[in-house]
Amino acid sequence: MRAKEVKIGLIALAAGLTLYFGFNYLKGRDFMNKEISYYVVYDNVDGLTKSNPVIINGLTVGKVRNIQLRQDFNNQVVVELAINSEIMLGDSTIAELSNADLLGSKAIVLNIGPINIPLEPNDTLRARMDRGLAEYLDNVQPITDNLNVTIRRINEILLGLKGSGEKITSTISELEVTLRGINQLLNENKEGFALVINSTNKVLINLNNKINNLDPIFKKAEGVMDSLNNVDLNGTLIVVKDLMKELKNTISAINEGQGTLGQLMVNDSLYSNLNQLLLDLDKLTLHFNQYPRDFLKPLGRKNKKTKGFQPLNN
Repeated sequence: MRAKEVKIGLIALAAGLTLYFGFNYLKGRDFMNKEISYYVVYDNVDGLTKSNPVIINGLTVGKVRNIQLRQDFNNQVVVELAINSEIMLGDSTIAELSNADLLGSKAIVLNIGPINIPLEPNDTLRARMDRGLAEYLDNVQPITDNLNVTIRRINEILLGLKGSGEKITSTISELEVTLRGINQLLNENKEGFALVINSTNKVLINLNNKINNLDPIFKKAEGVMDSLNNVDLNGTLIVVKDLMKELKNTISAINEGQGTLGQLMVNDSLYSNLNQLLLDLDKLTLHFNQYPRDFLKPLGRKNKKTKGFQPLNN
């Protein structure tokens, strides 16, 4: 009898342990991994309960272990988080209370920033509330207002178009009559239109021939342009530049009195001597014309002018 009682007791104990560990496992508690406790202080947990998950980048790394209202801290709520010991948190980590799904289930999402100073067990994390659907509704509110305004304007346009159906029908009927008239006009003047089209084609053909006749002229023009491109313009400009330089030097020499032209330009005595020489030659010619025998001795002197000779004017 005792052996049976011992067996029954062992079976009951095993069943109890299995039930306990299974229930806690279903609640998200992993007995194989060690957990570290951290704390977060919220003004309002918005329906957060024990065993709600703690998430990092979509991965569950812990759960809410305990929630306690602290009336001595202005009725703030202290939430204890049980997080996998392999997860390292820093002083910049933010515990954001947000919705886990569309049904409103709550979860705490950890935003891990730079880990400059690692946190120790039982340290307090920074808290933040996610407004969730309320924030989206606030953003949608201006769009809703604009949509209402648009609908009202559409209604006003539709009211303004009320009674315009008859006008539109009348316009369509008139347009139909106009199109029939155009078709009739086209049918009556098919031959005329054909003549116009043929004449246009002939003009286009003649124009095309004229353009083809211009091709040789364009080719010659291209040859002339190629010849101009092949001309050594730089060499020609250098020669012209040298000629202009020599002309400038020549003009400078004349202005400075160098050479015969320079002396004539700047020396008055040379000009006076040449003028006096011309005057003397004029007198000599006049004397020879009046008294040729003075130059033709021993024929004697005779006052007879030589015909056909005119002396220089002074």
